[in-house]
Amino acid sequence: MAVDVPIVIIGGGVIGCAVAWELSRDSDGIFLFEKNPGITTGENQTSRNSGVIHSGIYYDQETRPLKASLCVKGNSLLYDFCTRYKVPALKTGKLIVATDQKEDEVLDFYLERARENGVARVEKISGSRVRSMEPNVKACSALLIPSTGIIDPVSFVYRLHTLALQNGVEFLTGTDVNQLEVYGDAIKMGVSYSDKKRDQVKAGLVINAGGIEADNLARLINPLLPYELDYVRGETYKFYGHKRPELRLAGMNVYPTPTAVVTPYGRHFTLGVHLTPTFESLSYPPTIGSTITVGPKLVPAESRKAWSGPSVKPEVFVEAVHSFFPGIRKEDLIWHQSGLQARLKKEPDFVIMQDPKAENFINLLGIDSPGLTAAPAIAGRVKAMVKDLL
Repeated sequence: MAVDVPIVIIGGGVIGCAVAWELSRDSDGIFLFEKNPGITTGENQTSRNSGVIHSGIYYDQETRPLKASLCVKGNSLLYDFCTRYKVPALKTGKLIVATDQKEDEVLDFYLERARENGVARVEKISGSRVRSMEPNVKACSALLIPSTGIIDPVSFVYRLHTLALQNGVEFLTGTDVNQLEVYGDAIKMGVSYSDKKRDQVKAGLVINAGGIEADNLARLINPLLPYELDYVRGETYKFYGHKRPELRLAGMNVYPTPTAVVTPYGRHFTLGVHLTPTFESLSYPPTIGSTITVGPKLVPAESRKAWSGPSVKPEVFVEAVHSFFPGIRKEDLIWHQSGLQARLKKEPDFVIMQDPKAENFINLLGIDSPGLTAAPAIAGRVKAMVKDLL
């Protein structure tokens, strides 16, 4: 059956753009549909991302094997990409701090996890060494993780978009996909445009990178798929270090020891409210500024449009970090942002799969944290799947 376009990617966030760029290096006839008016505009996970380049230390091989492997691989690929294409990124290093003996023992568990996952050069350090690196951080011990860093997510997506454009990818913004069905050996797509016009497109292969809408898109073509979004958003404040220079960070990511949380969908560990440095400006090479973000704190959301805030008072954030960042006060915190995560109910890992009804429909579901870090590796995995299909 003749098709209108060979390959369609749904979603122009960091995952969709990473896949578009990766595929465009070897393939032609790639179209990307994005419902927002622009690639780096609109309310989505990418625009609300905290910009941490994760190491891969948190994810176990049993329940989150894709996050474990793709985060570690993506970490290296992401730094290489940012260096080559001058995207603002810095390897700041990270401290996971323990403030008592019980937390110190948990650090040993994650030190072993780092070894299992192949996260390089992680070491346990003393409280005195923590203070020599970050004088305003209080800890009895910590894990030092050199491969953690920060990136400007919008600059990263902009560069992916530009490179994909140069390789011939067609980006159709203001294009909402609202119908999907198997049509012979093609996928028939119903789309509506920002001018209210409608159209139908037959694609030879479709990649669903729809972020927080990916589960809905997947069920359009296969209503029996069990994956459903868990409405959770992260809220974040920021602290302007220049207003209290005596409390500034030296420039590292600082995280508490993970703690267990029981939800209706199982028991998992939360990373906790943490401190993230930011850039002074987006010039290249980038430099660390005095502002840090404090968060995110994960809270239930009522809908997929839960972007505005705040719903949590600043004193809750002060209480969350006070044990390891004792100098901060609620008056120091200014509201920053909130962002909805593409986390799935009952499924802690990424889901990267061909639909059982249509092997030429590839779903990327549950791409929450560490999705930005893993994006280059996810794109490589999708490329291998596409190669097998073409």
